[in-house]
Amino acid sequence: MNKKILSTLIEIRSLFTLVLIIFLLKVTIVEAYIVPTGSMENTIMTGDFLIGSRFNYGMRTPDWIGIPYTDIGYDIPHFRFPVFKMPEQGDVIIFKYPRDPIYKYVKRCIAGPGDLIKITDRKVYVNNIEYPISKNGKFQSK
Repeated sequence: MNKKILSTLIEIRSLFTLVLIIFLLKVTIVEAYIVPTGSMENTIMTGDFLIGSRFNYGMRTPDWIGIPYTDIGYDIPHFRFPVFKMPEQGDVIIFKYPRDPIYKYVKRCIAGPGDLIKITDRKVYVNNIEYPISKNGKFQSK
């Protein structure tokens, strides 16, 4: 076989292996996100690029397979891996927005399961204790 063709085949195989490794890392360990909304402005701006860990709060296997960025596809069974850390107050969390699963939302956690949240006079209370809004934070209501 010609040396040039052999060399090209080796390069293509190397490139394919690299793409496969990057894809597996993206799906299993870390994922890149772009902030879609301005709800966390002054802290994280619309369009900012974030790298998020998929392991901290228990990575989940894919629940959908299909053509990315479209509604064409199928739901598939999924499961969640063990949790390394439970979300705490102040943690920034990236999650699928239930009404539009194509987009990922970035929000700050202010309470956990079973906590009571009350908003009175633009102040947030968690379990009847006022939750301090950070210096750069803002209160939005709709």
